[in-house]
This record gives sequence, structure tokens and C-alpha cells, in this order.
Amino acid sequence: MKRILKTWGVRIILIVACLSPAVLFAQNREVKGKVTDEAGLPLASVNVQLKGTRTATQTNAGGEFTIQVPATGKPELTFTYSGYNAVTVAAGETPTIKMEKNISSLDDVVVVGYTTVKKKDLTGATSSMSGKDVEKIPVTNVAEAMTGRMAGVQVTTTDGAPGAEIVIRIRGGGSVTQDNSPLYIVDGFPVSNINDIATTDIVNIDILKDASSTAIYGARGANGVVIITTKTAKAGKTSITFNSYVQGRTLPRKLDVLSPYEFVLAQYEYARSRSQTDLDNFTKYFGVYDDLELYKAQKGTDWQEELFGGVAISQQHNVSLTGGNEKTKFSFSVTNNDDNGILVGSGYNRTYMNFKLNHEISKALKFDLASRFTNTIIDGAGTSGGSSLRISDAINTRPVNGIADQIVLDPTGPDDDYEQFLKSLINPIELAEQDYRKRTDRAFNNNVALSWSILKNLVFRSDFSLNLTNGDSKRYYGPLTGESRNNGGNLPLGEISNYNNMSYRWANTINYKLKPGSDHDLNFILGQEVLSGTVSTNFNRSEGFDVNLPPEKLFANMALGVPDRYETFKGPGDNLLSFFGQAFYQYKNKYLLTITTRADASNKFAPDKRWGIFPAMAAAWRISQEDFMSKSSFISDLKLRVSYGEAGN
Repeated sequence: MKRILKTWGVRIILIVACLSPAVLFAQNREVKGKVTDEAGLPLASVNVQLKGTRTATQTNAGGEFTIQVPATGKPELTFTYSGYNAVTVAAGETPTIKMEKNISSLDDVVVVGYTTVKKKDLTGATSSMSGKDVEKIPVTNVAEAMTGRMAGVQVTTTDGAPGAEIVIRIRGGGSVTQDNSPLYIVDGFPVSNINDIATTDIVNIDILKDASSTAIYGARGANGVVIITTKTAKAGKTSITFNSYVQGRTLPRKLDVLSPYEFVLAQYEYARSRSQTDLDNFTKYFGVYDDLELYKAQKGTDWQEELFGGVAISQQHNVSLTGGNEKTKFSFSVTNNDDNGILVGSGYNRTYMNFKLNHEISKALKFDLASRFTNTIIDGAGTSGGSSLRISDAINTRPVNGIADQIVLDPTGPDDDYEQFLKSLINPIELAEQDYRKRTDRAFNNNVALSWSILKNLVFRSDFSLNLTNGDSKRYYGPLTGESRNNGGNLPLGEISNYNNMSYRWANTINYKLKPGSDHDLNFILGQEVLSGTVSTNFNRSEGFDVNLPPEKLFANMALGVPDRYETFKGPGDNLLSFFGQAFYQYKNKYLLTITTRADASNKFAPDKRWGIFPAMAAAWRISQEDFMSKSSFISDLKLRVSYGEAGN
């Protein structure tokens, strides 16, 4: 009878343990609501964010949203939408939010390809975010600052580790077999990512979303374009600005898991339900049933606390220097980010320098120089991809190892089943230490430009940019890792990857603007662009190292191991030749027309298939400027747009 009661007791414990995550998450409550404009019409794709967190969602076509908020406290929701004033309200049961148009933002300038246009004059779909808003957010990565703040832009992180890849999707994925990442443009130069841009140096972020907007980038614009403009030099008295923040982050909550006694009792019930052999093995590993009460006094290991329990300190320090006169202006800034990860052994350190110089050679001739340098160091293999450690290890790892906790493993002892059992008891902390990775990335971008005002409204500009990137990734697999067990004979192995890339861009544009003051407003640009470069990589892998050799000494003495692979590669990068043209026309500030055409030739295709033509056209009617709308009391700006465009991937 006593045995039956214990059996049912364990089953109840198991049921409660299985339901405990549900109980934990039930501490949140669901909030539903609707977002409208001033006229009461629903707004789609409005970003709804739980203030102070990364929890966010977007409204659907009917302006409706659903979001989880804490059941306790006084949570607040922030609503943001391009062209509208942000709204922050208490998270009520069924809030109905009315957003008002930000009239002043209509005069903001938006970068659209190789020129700028006032937001009110746009004919394509874009989103913008001011650098003033970005620098208020205490994050290391620019993409994190964009999360939940730009309509139609989805930002997700592949891993919680510092420096983990951040995926940006503009209006969802547009390709089944190819990359869906957008094109990144920083100060006119295309880059592979925006991870190395300091948030304190950003003036504006502009997102080109529809084909009519991205067609100016032709073969590269199908997934949208992210354009970042950094701070420029300013004339005036030399000034020094210092910005800094320090923050601590902790694991917000832990999941309930079985105590040592509950865990061992569950193991007993599992073994008892299978076979006598399993029951004998249980006794061998955990002791006889009558002694299981001893586990009630054993504290056990809280692996969530061991792996993620510390306080992760994140800090940023920025110093900016600006000055000059009307003819010569300069700016220089240095930013350092030091971000310790919550996971033991993880960290991120970045030093970023940005220098700009503007010099007026004559009234008709201007010279610009912009240089950026970034050095990034990332520690830790993370918990995704090819890493041996998983977040679930903090939940699934046993709190006690039974009799094995009292035994010191003798590596020279007999290799029987029990010995294999002892070897299989992997400590997640040791696993994190033995799955070692250190990545170093360096990037140097230098851009020079010469502008010549041929006539009062006719400007020729020539840009030349040189981009140099290099770095290395060191990976160490200790005996506890699966890579070592499967490929290294239970001995350490090491990998070193190096890359050295060079690319340059030469662009020439001529821009004409019709003199204002008439009913007609014309702005057109013609240009030519060349992108070219080289790629160089090498990979070295050796195995069979001594178990007592630490990672850094292993990487410095790769010849001590048994060579496994050594690979080198050198070849051309992505070479592109382009010709493009774009015209913006307005009539009486009511009727807008944008025409774009770009021709690209890429070395990725066969010689007779290299050219592609990418046309686009967009038209808009600013209805609010018509006479019959002049007396409207509830409409401040109303514009009807239609567009068509083609872009490539």
C-alpha cells in the first residue's frame, strides 16, 4: 500500500512539473485593442511595444492587435507608426488608440538612393527613424534599436549571445532559394551588415520598401534597402561631447524544475516501468530504493543559476569632437561598447572611430573625406548553430548525478558500462568552457568625394570609396564536445579561419534642380557606378592535441596537433557595373511623379546574360492641397499613391 501511494505521489509530481511552465507563463495576461487615425480609420502595421521590453507586435489590416503583458504592476504600451506621433498608454483590457499625424515630420528629408527628398514629396513606400531616437536606446547594435519601431520591418535575433546575428526582413521574405537580407548602405557605400555602426553616430535611418523606391539600386534592391546616414562635420567653435551609459542585465525569470528527490524518484518510476535490467541499473547509479529519502537533504545544482544567474554589465562610452569654420569643417568620434553576456564565457567588445572632413576649395568646388574604423571582438560560441551548448541544457541537466557525485573518475580505469555512464555526465559549465570561440573583425572604410557646381542648379559629384575588412575566428573543441567525440577521438581539436577582403566603389552623378518659384519643380539625377573587389580566405584545422593544452596556446601551436584540413581561396568579389537615372517632378505641389531606370551588369552571370534593366514609376496626388479640401477640419495631409517597379536579387 505504501509503495502504491509513493507511485501515485511521484506521478502527481511529474504532472505538476510538466504543468509548471504553463503556470509560470500564466503570470502574463492578454491585451487586445485597435489603432485608428484621426478620422477613426484603422491603421495597419502599427508597432505595438511593451514599454521597457522587446516584446512587440503589429496591427493587422483592421488595425487590431494582441499582445502579452505582465499580470502585475502597471505595464504601458507604446504605439509608433511612420509619420504619426508616438503614443504611450496604460495597458488596459481593450484599449482603442487614436494616432495623430506628425505634420512637422513631413518636411523631414529622406535619403532615396543618390539624392534626398522631403517626406511629404515621396511617391514610394519608406520608413524613417531619427538618430535622436536611436541614441536614446541603450543597445549595442543598430538593428536592435529598430526593433518594433518601423512599420513593415521585422527584426529578429538568432541567438541571445552578444554579437549574435540579427536578421532584418522588410515586408517579409521575397525569395525562396536566395538570401532575403536587405541591401545596407552607409553614407553611400554598400556594406555587408550594420553591426559595426555606433548608435551615437547615426543621424537618420531610412528604409526603402517598395519596388518603385528600391529600383534605383537595381539588381540588389529586391529585399528592400536600409540607408544609414552618420553625423557630418559642423562649423563653429570646437566642442567636445561625451555620452555614456552602464546597465546591468539579469535573467528575468527561471523555470521550475524537479528537486533532487523528485528527479531521482521519477528516474526510479521510469526504470521500474520498463524492466528488471533498468531497475538494476538505477540501483547501480542512484542506490537502493529504501535510501532514496537521503536525496531530500541534498541541495542539488541549479543549472539555470550557474549558466545565466550572474549580472551582465553592458556599457557604452562615446567622445565626439567637432569644429571648424565655414570653409573647413571636421568631426571625430570614438565609441567603445563592452557587453558581457548573461551566459558564462560570452562577451562583446567593439571600438568604433569615425572621422569626417569637409573643405570648400572654391565656391564651385568642394572636397569631402569620411573614414570609419571598427575593431570587434566576440567571445563565446553561443547556444545555437554549431555550438555544443543549448539553452535547454540549463533545464534538462540533472540536478544530481546519484552515486557518481561521490566518485572521482579515474581516466585509466576499466572502460565498462559504468565508466561510460560517468563520462557521459557532462557539466554544462565545463561544456561552455570547452566549446570555446573567439572572433575578431576589423573594418576600414575610406570615402573621398569631389563636388563641382557647374551651374547654379547643376552639380557634378564623383565619389571613390575603399573598403578593407579582415578578421579571424578561432574555435576550440574540448573532449566533452560532440565534435571531439565524433571526429577528434575524445581529444581537443582546433580550427582557425582567416579572411581578408577588399572592395572599392567609384560613382559619378550629375544632378539638376529646376529653379523654384514656378509651378513646375524638377529634380533629376544621372549616374554611373562601379563596384569591384577581391576575397581571400584560409582555413586550418588540426586535432589530437594534449588535453592539458589551453585554447590560446593551442592556437599558437597548431603544428602540435595532427593536421586535418588546410584550405585557401582567393578570387573576385561581387563586381557590378551600373548606369542609372531618376527624375522627380511636381506640378503645383499637388501632382507628383517619379521615374527611375537602372541597368546593372554582374559578374555572377554568363557574359551574354549579365545585363538587367530595372524600371520603375510612381505617381501621387496630394488631395489635401486641392481647393475643395481647404476647409477640411479633420484632414491635414492626404495623398493617394500608385507605383510600379522592378528590382533584382
